[in-house]
Amino acid sequence: MHLERILVTGAAGKLARSVRPRLAALCDELRLTDIAPFEASGPNQTVHVADLADGRTVPALVQGVNAIVHFASYPREADWSVLLDANLRTAINLWEAAAAAGVDRIVYASSHHAVGYYPRSVRIDARVPSRPDGRYGLVKVFMEALAQMHADKHGLRAFGMRLGYCGPEPLDKRMLSHWLHPDDLAQLVELGLTAEYLHEVVYGISANTATWYDNSRAEALGYRPRHSADAFTERLATKVTDNPVAEQYQGGSFAADGHVGDPDRPARTR
Repeated sequence: MHLERILVTGAAGKLARSVRPRLAALCDELRLTDIAPFEASGPNQTVHVADLADGRTVPALVQGVNAIVHFASYPREADWSVLLDANLRTAINLWEAAAAAGVDRIVYASSHHAVGYYPRSVRIDARVPSRPDGRYGLVKVFMEALAQMHADKHGLRAFGMRLGYCGPEPLDKRMLSHWLHPDDLAQLVELGLTAEYLHEVVYGISANTATWYDNSRAEALGYRPRHSADAFTERLATKVTDNPVAEQYQGGSFAADGHVGDPDRPARTR
């Protein structure tokens, strides 16, 4: 599959940089945008500095674009004053402009923190009710719902990836369950650009035996992760926190941050 034009938001960030070479091979123009100046890394890449929270800047960015890979966001827990512009308004403006311009699909970075208040004792798929572990997880739930609405109403296809930690290797015991190698991220993004679907939410994880996530839907669409956290199990077995909330919930420290009272409260089933 070869596309005329792909737009990548948050293009200067770590995740986008790791997939840019693979995306550039799929299109004639890889249109890159971020809020601060940066440089292209290939001959068919064009750089556009823009603040996506300003709705006036977005229509020109999406004009003539076949598909969007959306990484732009504030990537951790923060006050609403930060997340409203960086995550919520940015997503709203992007989907509205994409629907108006006739963009075919958006592949977007959601987060495992959208379901971070599920206990580690349960295995979940992407169809479970959302259970965000903080404000950051909550804005990702909003983005998933925004994508679903535009898919149903306008036919704007969307592929949500509930990403775990993406890096060369996992750093602690919790990451043995949600680690994602950059090569597997690139494969998952390409899958989102080529597979047949209307709206899907899958987990952005490698082939980790200790995972809490049933990622069978991604596998049904063709995802075949090549990496696994299993090789790091022994080394990271003792790298845990001393916080009982962080150690009980899939979201770790995000769930523990601001948690009041009984650590078991959200995990009770009756």
